[in-house]
Order: sequence, then structure tokens, then C-alpha cells
Amino acid sequence: AVVSTQSTGAEEEKKKLHELSLQRWEQQLIVQTQLTRDKMLNVLLFIDGGWMKDEVDTGDRDRAEQLESLRRVCIPATTFLLVNVLTESGQDSGVVELADYLASEQYKLYTLFTKEELRRFLAKVYESSIRCGCDPLGFNEQQQ
Repeated sequence: AVVSTQSTGAEEEKKKLHELSLQRWEQQLIVQTQLTRDKMLNVLLFIDGGWMKDEVDTGDRDRAEQLESLRRVCIPATTFLLVNVLTESGQDSGVVELADYLASEQYKLYTLFTKEELRRFLAKVYESSIRCGCDPLGFNEQQQ
């Protein structure tokens, strides 16, 4: 009976240590996800017209076209990476919030997406809105 009690106590201690370790990991995941979100949003919402845009028109059409091509590839790719980070870390409300930035007339990020990319993105927003209890526009369904 003594051996059984000792092994049960050791198992409980091991379980408590595991739970503490898991809690620390979850807290660190939240912090790292927030940092990643902030940095990726900085790329998407870069000041003075946007990332990969010249602040002053240099008149170089080739350069302007190359930068626009890069934006059409990199902005959607960055957006989908951010969606993956947010969904994999359980922060689905961040995906719904990201839709606001994409739809914003201030940033006009939606112009850099193909129709298929927008369809895929909106499907992700829809899935995230269901998981976080919001409608696809980001309004909390429980409050309605």
C-alpha cells in the first residue's frame, strides 16, 4: 500500500509539473502570436502608401511595375501566413479583424489579391468567425 501511495503521489506531481509546463507554453504561444501578428500587420499596413511602394514617384515605370508585381505576390502570401498563425494558435478573432484591414479603402489591400485568393481568404474568415462565435462581419452573435 505504501508503494502504491508513493507512485500515485509521484504521478500526481508529474501531472502538476506537466500542467504548469503546458500553461507556460500556452502563455508563450499567445505572446509570440501577438508579436508575429503585430510585425506582419506592419508589413501589410506599412506607412506612406504601403510596403514595396516608392514614397516619391521616380518616374521609373519598370521599377513601379516590378514593385507592384512583388506586392501582388507578397501581400497575399503574407496575409495567408498570418491567417495560418492566427488559426493554429486559436486566435480566430484576429482573422476576422484582418478582413477589416483587407477591405479598408485606406489600404486597398484587396486590390492585390486575385479573385481566387479573395475567395480563399473569405472562406478562412468564415471558418474563423464560426469558431470564435462571430458572424462573418465580426459581430458577436451572442449579443444580437
